[in-house]
Amino acid sequence: MGSTSITFLNGINALCVSISGFIGGFLLKFITIRQLGLIAAIFLNLGSFAVIFVNSKLVLFICHGFLFSIGHGLLTIISYTIITAYFLKRRLLSFSLCQSVSAVAALFSPQLVQFALNFYGFRGTLMLLSAINLHTFVAVCLMQPVAWHLKKSEIRNDTEMKLLLHNNTKNEITVNVIEEDVEKKNFDTAIKDKVDSDLNSAKNRLNTFRKEVVKAIDLRLLRSFLWSNAALGLAICGSSDLIFGFILPQVLYSMNLTANQVTLGVSMLSLGELITKIMFILFNNMLVKFKSVQILSIGIFIAVVTRIGMVMSKNVAAILAFLAIMGASRSTIFVLIPLVIGDAVKPEQFTSATGIFMLAFGFTNLIIAPTIGAVRDLTDSYPAAIYILTTCFGIMFISYVVEMYTKRNRKK
Repeated sequence: MGSTSITFLNGINALCVSISGFIGGFLLKFITIRQLGLIAAIFLNLGSFAVIFVNSKLVLFICHGFLFSIGHGLLTIISYTIITAYFLKRRLLSFSLCQSVSAVAALFSPQLVQFALNFYGFRGTLMLLSAINLHTFVAVCLMQPVAWHLKKSEIRNDTEMKLLLHNNTKNEITVNVIEEDVEKKNFDTAIKDKVDSDLNSAKNRLNTFRKEVVKAIDLRLLRSFLWSNAALGLAICGSSDLIFGFILPQVLYSMNLTANQVTLGVSMLSLGELITKIMFILFNNMLVKFKSVQILSIGIFIAVVTRIGMVMSKNVAAILAFLAIMGASRSTIFVLIPLVIGDAVKPEQFTSATGIFMLAFGFTNLIIAPTIGAVRDLTDSYPAAIYILTTCFGIMFISYVVEMYTKRNRKK
């Protein structure tokens, strides 16, 4: 496939992941996490297995771009939701541990895949990867509802006990009044149903269904959260970092680095990312004293400085050093995404908010990626594309600083 087809496939992947993540938040209001996880595992493994037999671009777009990406998006939002539900004080530690495992796998998987290609061939390697993906069925079956592990605690304070009993008495009276209102309303509704025609009854059912859908989608949250720093701001940062990772090898080649130096540069980026995640684990008790937005802002600032430093450097050692430090910014941004979202919304809104973020992430990726490609083609310069991506980080850094300053003064 040519570069156009590959770019189009990446766009389909991003769009399907974002849309499935948004729909996943909607579906979790009707089915359990484990049920949705099984659906996601079916999509992911069906796409992974079908890729083994692909012989055309169209079938590849359907299997990998559609089926596999839908499963990927659903599993992402499920993982974010269940980790956030299980951990309150140690969310940073839990997400750091999970993503550290992914970072370690990213360091060794290229060598393992190359070995599998030499030993099993192309189709055999795809079959091996498909077999590994079957473990997602085991993973979703092990996802237990957090309610199974909650423990009840006794209230020993007499004053609090009296207040609790007083509130319970009020609640019982309120429940009785509500039950009477419900019975009266049901009686009036029954009389109305006998008088109304079948057409009006069908219209009422349609309106009820529409209200339930609107309630499940949570349009009020969509309008308010979509344009916030926790949704659109994170989406811009994530998309800019992802696009930078795609074009990084070409950028390094344009800076006259050899193939071995380019490979070392990419490895330094991954190494810096892994070290940062390990530091999150080791210094978790210290970092919990800071707000997630504050840590994220530091990561964005590092992203701005290191990208400018890399483009302006002429020395190979300096470029590699900037790439290693750049891995810290990438790790910070992607580890802090669920934490920033969790701090911005109520716990019961986290799944819907994550779906909204994934939707914003998909569309910003579709907008920014072609723009960067067009700038690269028009200017014939990779530094120009890097400066635009760095500008995106700079704008979001200023936006987060303004947000933190405004909230602090509002509390005062």
